[in-house]
Amino acid sequence: MSTTESLSDPHRQQQLYWREMTFLKADASYIRLYRDSRGRWVRGLGIIKAVASSSSIAIWAVWQRFPLVWGAIIAIAQVLDATKDFFPFAKEHKAASAHSMTLDYLFNDVQLEWENIFSGRYSDDEIMNLRHKLGKSQLDALQRNFPDGLVPLEVLRQQAELEAETFFRATYGVS
Repeated sequence: MSTTESLSDPHRQQQLYWREMTFLKADASYIRLYRDSRGRWVRGLGIIKAVASSSSIAIWAVWQRFPLVWGAIIAIAQVLDATKDFFPFAKEHKAASAHSMTLDYLFNDVQLEWENIFSGRYSDDEIMNLRHKLGKSQLDALQRNFPDGLVPLEVLRQQAELEAETFFRATYGVS
């Protein structure tokens, strides 16, 4: 199909909206996977802190030997707990959690809009405006949650795209 043919396609705006919707679903899946990967680091740090602190207190209480060693371990665990929000993976987890919720809510709205578009309730101009609003909402959310940007992880991106394909195949019968 040539550029001229695609521009004159009466369903072009519908197709463009559909494509944006599929990208949004993949993005929502990606950010959820990203959030979960960062969450594992946050939980790991919490487990290490809890084990180090609790076991040090218990050992110190039982043997009462090497108080400086046990005190230092407890102090380090407390410092880790106090500074956990400054670790990059903890900040990324918090940002990804917020971004994941935003994209999920946005996708929910986009699905409803798609049903109205598909049923012919919107003109091409209205669909264009919806696409513009969608793109702006995505950019606003990304800037709000990741003001310094987000470095993509290719393995998560591939997994997210597979999840999105599976979703569209199951929900709409297409990929």
